[in-house]
Amino acid sequence: MKKNHKVLLVFSLTAAVLMLCGCGNSYDNMIDDFNNKYFEKGYLAPTPYTTESSGFNEHEMLEDTISMLDGSMSVFIAPDGGESCTYEWKAHIPSKNAEGKDYMKETVIGNERTLYYTAPGVFNSDKENKLTVTVTTASGKQYTDTAKVFITIE
Repeated sequence: MKKNHKVLLVFSLTAAVLMLCGCGNSYDNMIDDFNNKYFEKGYLAPTPYTTESSGFNEHEMLEDTISMLDGSMSVFIAPDGGESCTYEWKAHIPSKNAEGKDYMKETVIGNERTLYYTAPGVFNSDKENKLTVTVTTASGKQYTDTAKVFITIE
């Protein structure tokens, strides 16, 4: 019986050693294999938001509706239109003319790619205003989007 135990013990130890030797992958190797199979290596820089981007839609440059708190600052960024392009940010403010008729007064409020705007600024706090951004590329192609702007008073 002791001989059977010795044989069984030697067989078990031999099997354990062979299993450990047969498994050549360490934990780190398994993680590296997984990452190489399912993920790209290295840092990928984010693709810039330009008028030439594959998913660019000029009617998505601004949200449909923009709500700002009175006294708050908002930052708006237009897509990059390339070298020598121009940007124009216009505020459309509801007003009344001398005869009392309603019209939208247009005011240019920025000519840079990024617009830093402190509310209410030129916008009316009690009416629906509009904000328009126009990007004109060097070739003369224009991209325009308009959003409704509401100023909230606390």
